[in-house]
Amino acid sequence: MLRIMLMVFGLLASGALAADPLPRGVEHMPADAASDAPARLIFSRDSNAPNACDVELYVNQQVVATLGPGERTSLDLPSGELSLAVALSPSGYCGGRGPDAMQSILLRPGETRQFAIMVEPEQVFLAPLLN
Repeated sequence: MLRIMLMVFGLLASGALAADPLPRGVEHMPADAASDAPARLIFSRDSNAPNACDVELYVNQQVVATLGPGERTSLDLPSGELSLAVALSPSGYCGGRGPDAMQSILLRPGETRQFAIMVEPEQVFLAPLLN
């Protein structure tokens, strides 16, 4: 009988401890995003670019967007490894030649990342922005 009372008391005590609030500054971890949740990439182009040439955005070696100065776009993409690149558009007087180098990123499900498209006189590149 004493053994049963001790077990009941132990269960009640453990239940009471579980109901205690967390210490100050400690929070519950949010649930992980679903494994099939898309990731979001946001790209913005500086409006102070040295020229008005359009820039093409490449994801996995495919053109997915063309942005002029001051424009932005967001893409919902599957999580996993992707390659990104930017280049001056071959149309118009700019006559770009395609991307010079690809940049590899690894996206988690539900993740959002932001990039600035930087246009310099001799090059175009992506710069990650801190959230």
